[in-house]
Amino acid sequence: MPTDGTDERPLGRPTKFNDETIGRLCTALSDGMPIKGACVVAGIGVTTLAEWRASQPDLEARMSEAREHARQKALQAIKGAGEKDWRAHAEWLRLTFPADYRLANKIEVSASANAATVIITEERQRELQDRRAKALEATGLVSSK
Repeated sequence: MPTDGTDERPLGRPTKFNDETIGRLCTALSDGMPIKGACVVAGIGVTTLAEWRASQPDLEARMSEAREHARQKALQAIKGAGEKDWRAHAEWLRLTFPADYRLANKIEVSASANAATVIITEERQRELQDRRAKALEATGLVSSK
């Protein structure tokens, strides 16, 4: 222990970054869990994982390997299931790897319109304009000149 009065112990909470935590994370990922769920299993937050991914270059490779293992298991299950249960695995692949297993976007547009032409005579138009003017005068919104 230093005699100059300084304490060499690090401040704050000790890191959870260790082989055990990373092992739990990768096992959960290889079992098919999404990253958020794997973080819960490993006992860490998603933000913490993001920080670790930025500062620990080998972590990304381990996570990718675990996710690829899960993908391979799902693909083998699809092949083995035949007609019985392939849809559940296909949906998992679509949700877990959306960029690789994206459903085609389908946009359908349907529209209909009806138009009617109203023709009025000049005499009827003047009559309607006079009625409008009288109604506005009666409400006090427009004063007569």
